[in-house]
Amino acid sequence: MKSLHKKAGQEMKSLCAELRPEDGLTPLELKKQQQRQQLKDHPPSQARARQYCKAVHRALESGLSSAIGDERLKDVMIESVQPLHSGGSNLLVLVISPGMSPAEMPAMEQALQKASGLLRSVIATEIQRKRTPHLTFRVIPET
Repeated sequence: MKSLHKKAGQEMKSLCAELRPEDGLTPLELKKQQQRQQLKDHPPSQARARQYCKAVHRALESGLSSAIGDERLKDVMIESVQPLHSGGSNLLVLVISPGMSPAEMPAMEQALQKASGLLRSVIATEIQRKRTPHLTFRVIPET
């Protein structure tokens, strides 16, 4: 059996310039191997978390533009939404406000925290979840 394997390896070496790990695999085996690697690199739980954060991101954008009465929050842009912990019940929202000085950032974070109750209600109408996530806001400088 080894001699057959050895002959196949020698034959492959003569037919190609460089042997790779996927050489000699059928397309079906190669596809299965790629799918296993993809699951290892990006588990389904991470994909669900990204999808959830994206839905919250969309809900926050619509909520900030329409539901908030504070004039300071009208120009705010949501940079990203990330889970703070693995459970997904606490989310970190990174916010950019154009033309804001670093001294004004803490006041903006406080204004966003005050509006978080209203924003959570906007999120609750947009996404179908048992519980609405708690939001933590961080204002970052515009790049």
